[in-house]
Amino acid sequence: MQEKKLDPEQAQEVIREAVRLQQEQEGKIDAQTLEASAEEIGVDPRHLREALRRVEQEQARRAQQRRVSLIASAVIVGLLILNLLYSQRVLSQAWTEVQFRRAQLQNVQERKTNLLPRLESLAQQVNQQQREKLQTLAQTLRQNPDAAGALAQQLLQDPALRNDWLIVRLMDEITGSENRIVVERKRFEEAAARYEAIARRFPVNLARPLLGYPKQVERPN
Repeated sequence: MQEKKLDPEQAQEVIREAVRLQQEQEGKIDAQTLEASAEEIGVDPRHLREALRRVEQEQARRAQQRRVSLIASAVIVGLLILNLLYSQRVLSQAWTEVQFRRAQLQNVQERKTNLLPRLESLAQQVNQQQREKLQTLAQTLRQNPDAAGALAQQLLQDPALRNDWLIVRLMDEITGSENRIVVERKRFEEAAARYEAIARRFPVNLARPLLGYPKQVERPN
């Protein structure tokens, strides 16, 4: 043996490994010993060799099954990981679009709501006939914002309001905000529908709960 110096910890590890190998070797029975033992108890050597062949075949079959199981498990785990990565990417993109469209819709809705103080202030600066009509519009804007645009267009046909440029300008803003809300609501609904279609699609629907994404998009009021 080539001279090599080992520290105490390495030496102990080498000794433990040598003892283990010796115990394994001592626990094995060679073919000659096995045949001799079988002969002593009257077992035909041909039967012994056939039994040995069958045992070796069974061991090889079990080893092959273990290899196949390991390969199948690795393939399944790989497919699951790929599905998680793919699902995360497509869900994230679709969800980001939903959140962006929701923010856009909320922004135009807030801009329309902010017109209410201006409308109420203007109602205090006009005559009684104009004030009543503007107050009706203000009440509609407060209670049913979706109907305010149509009412504003209707009021613009009234000569008592149509000839006041401040009123006309505010009415145009209310009508324009209503149109923007309709557009942004449509874009939000389209983004939500795309997301929900992706969330239901196989195999994304298997990974979605694990990734924490909702099944459906909550619609704003």
